[in-house]
Amino acid sequence: MISRISGKLVSVSGAVAEVEMNGLTYEILIPEILNKKLLTLLNSEVPLYTYHYMEGGVGGGNLTPRLVGFLDRVDREFFELFITVPGVGVRKALKALTVSVDRIAAAIESRDLSALIALPGIGRRVAEKIVAELKGKCTKFALKKRFDEEEGEPERPPDFRDEAMDVLLQLQYKPVEADRMIQQALAEQPDANTTEQLLDTIFKLRKVAT
Repeated sequence: MISRISGKLVSVSGAVAEVEMNGLTYEILIPEILNKKLLTLLNSEVPLYTYHYMEGGVGGGNLTPRLVGFLDRVDREFFELFITVPGVGVRKALKALTVSVDRIAAAIESRDLSALIALPGIGRRVAEKIVAELKGKCTKFALKKRFDEEEGEPERPPDFRDEAMDVLLQLQYKPVEADRMIQQALAEQPDANTTEQLLDTIFKLRKVAT
């Protein structure tokens, strides 16, 4: 299983990027939203977190190994969750990812079918399936900061209420921001006793604030 590739980005064309490493050039499928971002990184060293799968016809004939690439682990994790929905395969998911992961996740958690239907290739029926399958599983992704808000990955602390802190740090929030968000959530819902409840309250508070 190839989970990460780091090498020179030599080409970006449509939904395909090529990365050169140790004399080999890897063809990597990318979501629509990454195209412009990667074009700014041409001829530089880039790390891509990859999803490795086999593409082929019914019955397993003529299977071809494929790689899908993302600039961070969280986006790859969301993609892996997204394609578990019946009717959303790898190619459809890549085409649909024209906006940031946090926006799609927020639409799922808010049951915003119109926002999902606006994604390429996602009709009403598929949008309804996405909400039915994934609502309640996307709070973490809805809290993710976007590329233009990232300020580097801080060091992660160990352990529990700290699980919520750990998730927020993975999503590129500073420790002081994460701590403030957790305290606000606990003030709003003092009986919260799980990481999931805490993150859900944080998401709701941020939604109200925006």
